Formats: sequence, structure tokens, C-alpha cells
Amino acid sequence: MRTKRQNNQIREMKINLDYTSNPEGSVLIECGNTKVICTAMIEDKVPFFLKGKGMGWLSCEYSMLPGATKSRKVRDISKGRIDGRSQEIQRLIGRSLRACIDLFKLEEKTIWIDCDVISADGGTRTASINGAYCALVLAVNKAIKERIIEENPITCKIGAISLGIVKGNKLLDLDYSEDFSADVDMNLVMNDKFEIIEVQSTSEKKPMTKADLYELLDLGESGIKSVFDLYEEVLPFRKKIVLSSDNNNKVKEIRAILTDTKLDVVSKRQVGFGGMEVDEKFDTLEENARIKALTIKKEVDMPVIADDSGLFVDFLGGDPGVHSARYSLSHDDAANRRKLLDNLEDIQDRRAYFKTVLVYIDENYQEHYFEGICEGEITTEERGENGFGYDSIFMPKGYNKTFAEMTDEEKNRISHRSKALEKFRKFLTE
Repeated sequence: MRTKRQNNQIREMKINLDYTSNPEGSVLIECGNTKVICTAMIEDKVPFFLKGKGMGWLSCEYSMLPGATKSRKVRDISKGRIDGRSQEIQRLIGRSLRACIDLFKLEEKTIWIDCDVISADGGTRTASINGAYCALVLAVNKAIKERIIEENPITCKIGAISLGIVKGNKLLDLDYSEDFSADVDMNLVMNDKFEIIEVQSTSEKKPMTKADLYELLDLGESGIKSVFDLYEEVLPFRKKIVLSSDNNNKVKEIRAILTDTKLDVVSKRQVGFGGMEVDEKFDTLEENARIKALTIKKEVDMPVIADDSGLFVDFLGGDPGVHSARYSLSHDDAANRRKLLDNLEDIQDRRAYFKTVLVYIDENYQEHYFEGICEGEITTEERGENGFGYDSIFMPKGYNKTFAEMTDEEKNRISHRSKALEKFRKFLTE
């Protein structure tokens, strides 16, 4: 029996990130003397059975290098076919990782996971799952930063652990000698809600009872919790933050501005509150932004951001201002623009500025405010097809084109919203 660790204790686990330079994500994971190199690479195509369906795929290959075991393991290529054990394990890894990813957010791209065991001392398949998940996180982060994919497809954490019954004792994280002599051998995969993704269990010698099974599941859950704790220490997880809006244009714009941060911006619809209406009844942008943020924060256990923006025209005494979205007494962008152009007909002084106030409410209900202003003027006619709201009639100072004539990248460098978000980004960094 083991002497250097308790029955409910996992082996020392190390995760070395970015272990190789070419893949989008790579790690060397070590669990005791078991060591596996795991990589994740993104390919801009999908298998034939998914073509034209608007969704991606994730697939895995697993192998054990000849020197991973005490006696040399023959390579699959030498046998002319994949080893049956390797095939079964790579299918397990693929199934496990597909349980934590929204394939539709990949669009028509494939993520390839490769797991190569360089040292085997028990638990190679569970170590591969954990390492593959880490490589997946790194690959997705890089793909979002480089705009290969727009939205984070990872929906949860997953972890795996081996366990079993050896000479009547329930042990966590079996090494090779324990696995070899086990009465019962089990591999358990769970998500971060500790829901079971897969259980593989075999009675090698003596069958187990239902009571044994339940005890093993509890023991396995404790081991997977230790795996998740290590993830939190080493992985650069993206943090989900709720935008109190369902305006797809606004969500897209804010998501693009914060692309290179570790924030995943989701709309209130995506967290189940798409039908929730907030009465923006106040006379300041600050108060309207705050009530929108507070309304959602009361419903979700996540940080929340909300903004309120207005177009302030000098000649009109600051109108439409806080009422910009409903200037024409409706939320009709085209009608709002027509009314504003009509009110400025034959007027020479067309100076105006956009202002955004962003409110961030963190996990502890602390409120933080950030302001951004972009000065410019109102054109005499609509110009450009990009953007939304008043973009086609607002020309920023120092430019000879409207927001709607700019690319998203150009607008996001100078807009009122980007200036407020840049202050928000700086706040988070500091």
C-alpha cells in the first residue's frame, strides 16, 4: 500500500503552459511520474458530415511513445493500424472535451487535440484529459485575441481522475503498481458543477457493491476538485461579464474593444434575461447606466457592465442627449436621425459630441464609473453603411468621414464608448 500519500490524496500535479511553440495551445502535464504532452491546434475546416451546418468540431488523437513504458511500446505506424487501447482513449478524450464546448461558436472550424504520453505510470488517460483541457483553454484564448473566433466556445471546466479499490482500500489517483493490482479500476470525468460526463469502471477481480460505487464517486469528486484548484492557479481563464443589453451591435462593438483582455462579454439574453426591460427614466446617463446594471446584477452571480450613451448637440442645448435612443418617441434609429437632421436644417453650427458613461458592478457589488467623450459635428445627410444609431450622421473631429464610413477598427480607436472602455480596461489591469 502507498506510504507517501493518503488514500484520498492525488499525486503532485504540474502543468507547464506553452510547452511547444507552434500549436495555439500546448502543455506538459505531470501527474507523479506520468507525463503527457497535450496540444490544441485550430483548422479552418470541418469533417464532411458537418459542412454547411454552421458548426465546428473537436477531435483527438492519443498515442504512447515507445519509451513511455519500461518495455518498448511498438509504434502504431509499425503495426499498420491504430492500437485498440489508443483508439478507445482518444475517443474518451474527444467526448470529454466536446462536453465543455459549444461547437456552434466555432463556426466551421476544427480543434485538433493531440495527447502524446512520454512517461507512463498510471492515469495516462485522465492526465491526458486534464492536459488537453488546459491546451484547449490556451488555444481558445489565442484564437479570440487574433479574432479567429469571435466568442468563447468553452462552457465549463472539465476534469478527470483515476481511482479504484486495491486490497479492499479505496484509493485516489492510482499509479501503475496500484492499477495493476486493483480489484476495481475506475476513471471519472466531471464538469465544474460536478456533474458526471463519463464513468469507466471495471471489476478486475472482486465485484464492487452499489455502496462502493457511491463512495468512489465521492472520492473521485474530491480529486477532481483538486484538479480544478490547480487550474485556477495556472490557467489564464477568461472571465465572463454580463452586458446589460441585447443590442447585438453594441455587444459586438464592446466585445471587439475588449478582445485582448481576459473578459468574455455576454448579453443579458445569453444569461437568460433577454425579455427583461429596464425603464431608463432618469435625466442623466450615469443614473440610467446604473439602474440597468443593478437590475441585472440582482439576478446573476457575475460582474455586470452597463452603459448609457447620448449625442449632445450644441445648437439644440444638448438635445437629444440622454433621450437619444428615443428622440423620435420610439426606439427607431432611422426616425431619430431624420428628426435630428430636420431640427438642424439650414443651421451652420453643427457641433456635437457623443458621451458614454459605463458602470461596472463587481462580484462584491462595488460600483465603478467610467466616462468617454468623442467630439465632432452633425453632417447634412447620411453617409456610410456601417455602425448603428446616429453613426451615419456624426463626423468625429479631425476626420472627413462619419462613424458609419469607418471600419470597426477605426471607430473603436476613437469612439466615446472605446474611451470609456479603455479607462475600464486600465482599471482592471491596475
